[in-house]
Amino acid sequence: MLLKDRVGVVTGASSGMGRASALRFAKEGALLTLIDVADLSVTKNEILDAVPTAEVLCLAADIADEGAVEDAMEQTALAFGRLDFAFNNAGVMMTRSKVGDVDSASWERVVRINLFGSFYCAKHEIRQMLKAGTHGSIIFNASVGGLIGTPSASDYVCSKHAIIGLMKSVMCDYADAGIRANAICPGQIETPMWENVNSSAMADPDAYARLNRTQNPMRRLGLPEEVAALAAFLASDESSHITGTAIPVDGGHVATNASYFDWS
Repeated sequence: MLLKDRVGVVTGASSGMGRASALRFAKEGALLTLIDVADLSVTKNEILDAVPTAEVLCLAADIADEGAVEDAMEQTALAFGRLDFAFNNAGVMMTRSKVGDVDSASWERVVRINLFGSFYCAKHEIRQMLKAGTHGSIIFNASVGGLIGTPSASDYVCSKHAIIGLMKSVMCDYADAGIRANAICPGQIETPMWENVNSSAMADPDAYARLNRTQNPMRRLGLPEEVAALAAFLASDESSHITGTAIPVDGGHVATNASYFDWS
């Protein structure tokens, strides 16, 4: 098992990529702290059904609250003795407005959750890793929105570009301490959050089929489990010489600038 007896944290673990990653980490032998503002019972039960011996700590915390994040990392260290890896996955979607029209409070909320939340998590994860004197791996969920522009999504795009900058800063500051930092950049992944944003297409079979065909050259949406597979690799020693990277999981979307092509 890639992560046998490793201690990890997953934020935004109640659904989607966070839930899939938590399950994959558990199957790889990790001891886990799950963090979310939403109910984590489904994720925990799914893990225990698959891995009855798994050790799982569930914590309700808002990543935009630094005090809550610090407390969650301290509780993790108290429960498991240390912290070896983290998947900073929690975030929210864009407000779908052009720069000149977007509500400033909504814009700030997206940036505060996505960017400030990722910063608070990384800050206190690093402190626990240094305190334990262990090597560590910090993985950020940065989205293809951290690599390319998207119309009417300045809050999301700015926050995700900044997360990649944060990841590179962690890499620069802590490589000599044995802490690696990388970012996963998912494209269109079929999660409850994605379904909510694309609810009109989900209700129309023809629109949904076209959406699947036209998002990338592979002509399908990605699955949360495909993101989880990369997260498990980056958390493990199999990726021990990989740091400072932003890796798309997007079916070729970024490589082809697929949003501007009609693949139908």
